[in-house]
Formats: sequence, C-alpha cells, structure tokens
Amino acid sequence: MSPVRDLALIGLEVPNKLSVVLGRILPSTVYVRSVQCLEGHLHSHRLITLSNGARILLKSSPRPTTRLLRREQFLLGTEARVLRLLRQSAVPFVPSLLYYDPQDTLLGSAFLVRQYIHGSTLQELESRLTAEDRRELDQQLGLLVNMIGQHTANSFGTLEQVALGSGTRSWREAFLVHFESILRDSEDVFVHLPYAEIRHQVGRLSPVLDEITSPRLVICDFGRPSAVLLDPVSKQLAGIAGFDSALWGDVYMGGIFEDPSPAVLDGFASRDIDCEPDLIRQLLYACYRSIHNITVQYYRERNSVAEIEARRRLTRVLTEMAAIEVVETRVDV
Repeated sequence: MSPVRDLALIGLEVPNKLSVVLGRILPSTVYVRSVQCLEGHLHSHRLITLSNGARILLKSSPRPTTRLLRREQFLLGTEARVLRLLRQSAVPFVPSLLYYDPQDTLLGSAFLVRQYIHGSTLQELESRLTAEDRRELDQQLGLLVNMIGQHTANSFGTLEQVALGSGTRSWREAFLVHFESILRDSEDVFVHLPYAEIRHQVGRLSPVLDEITSPRLVICDFGRPSAVLLDPVSKQLAGIAGFDSALWGDVYMGGIFEDPSPAVLDGFASRDIDCEPDLIRQLLYACYRSIHNITVQYYRERNSVAEIEARRRLTRVLTEMAAIEVVETRVDV
C-alpha cells in the first residue's frame, strides 16, 4: 500500500478549496475527519476520511515540474470517462466517480474525486495465495475483461479522440499512432533503442491489425499486480485500478493477455491465443509495453532492475518478430 503523510505536515494550502469541492458532493451533515497524502504516485493522491466512516480519494494533476509522456497528459480525463461508462453498466469492482473537474477551476489543476477501495495489491499478497486462490482470481479477472470489452465505439483511438470525433476507422492506424507516440517520448530523452529496427518490424507486421474491426474498450494495464486490489484477510478481489490506460482498440492489448493463465482465458470465455495472427498481434503489443516500460524509467525515479528486464523482453520480442515471414500479396498490372 502507498505510504501516507498527514496533509498538515506537507504544507498544502487546500483546506478552504477542498471544502468547496466536497461541499458539492457530500451531504451537509457529513464532514471531513482527516486528509492524508498518499505518496508514490504520478498524480497527487489525497485520502479523505469522512465523519460517516466512508473514505474517498481526490486525485489531481501532477506537479507542473513533472515531465510527462505524451499520453500521460490526458490520464485524468481518460479515467473519468472510463469510470462513468463502467458504472453506468454496473461492472463490479469499479470505484464510483463522484466528481470530475477538467477546467482547473477549484483546486488550480484538473482533478477527480472517486470512491476509495481499501485493500492490498496483488503484488503484495501474491506469495500468500494458494493455487486455488490464484485460479479463482484469474477467472474473475478474465470475466471482468470480458465485461469491460463489451463496451464498443464507432472508431479506434484514445477515449478523448473518439469522444471528440477524431478517432479512426482503422485499428492499425490507431495503434501505429499510439506506438509512434511512445517512440517519440523515448527519442525526446535520448533513450538508447534500436529505433530503425523497431519501426521496420512494427510496420512490416502491422497489417495483421486490420483483422480487428470492432473498437472495444481495453484497459491496457489491466491485470497489473499493482492495480489489482485484494481483501488482505479473505484474499478475495476488492477492486481494480489503472483505468487511465484505457483506449478503444483490440481487447487483447490488455496486459493480462501477454501470458494468460488457463483460468484467465476460461473467465474471458476465449480460446487460446495460438493462431499466427493472434501471436503476431501479441508480439506487437508486447513490443509496445517493453518500450513503454523502458522509457518511463527516464521520466521517473529510475529503476535499473525494471529497465534491464524490459530491455531483455524487448530483445526477445524483436527476435521473434524478425523470424516471422510475411507473405505479401502482389497484384500484377
């Protein structure tokens, strides 16, 4: 769980502004008992405990001096859109969105307020789960991915692009734009990568993405151990996080499908990912994730172990991509 600090100890001058925000969403009989700052997040997280015992989370923009990846500039808006959408369709284990202000009018930066989910992360509890605990959890996660993926749109792209009518009819086009964005983030901070080889292999294999014709809601970080919350006693699923990584695309881009267990596929009601087009798409998505995991180390406090592992993964993926022969169809004129 995230370390906490009392708000009064960190010099945040927000009590009056905070009371205005909370006055819009809470009954007049409910008041704030305490506010704590949760550390270790890109965005500012404030855990608010109310007089009725409920706890809510206020999430606001990163500090102005924080350098962001291109996609990270829209994370709060993406999360708000996803939470609204999923609560309308009663998807379980999703926190309720209580308020979202994209205009910086109250706190001086964009923010949202949502239900706080109490629990320990899968990352913290994984070693304590029995094989049966893990099988049941994976099956639940597979079912949730299926429920989330039932939401469809009329075009591919980020949630903001599609909402503004600037999405694309082609998943290949949307993915290549998404991929190029993370490559440019890497180039901006001079990350050493084989850019020419990456662009060549991705461009060469990308036609397989044309088989995806229905834009479905996919949470790219879904299943990440730090974004799965469990009850620390029962070890049952308590909630999920990471909604800001969502886009309209191929549901199999979710990280949970990179190496899915049989229980995940059973919960998702899916066949194994074993035909060549499926495997090629998974390589494309794994290539993106590896580059993202490398690049983010240059924008945050660097974790050399995580970077080395991501680089090894990228090397393996590029080797597998290079070994694939693509038969090009030529039309004689």
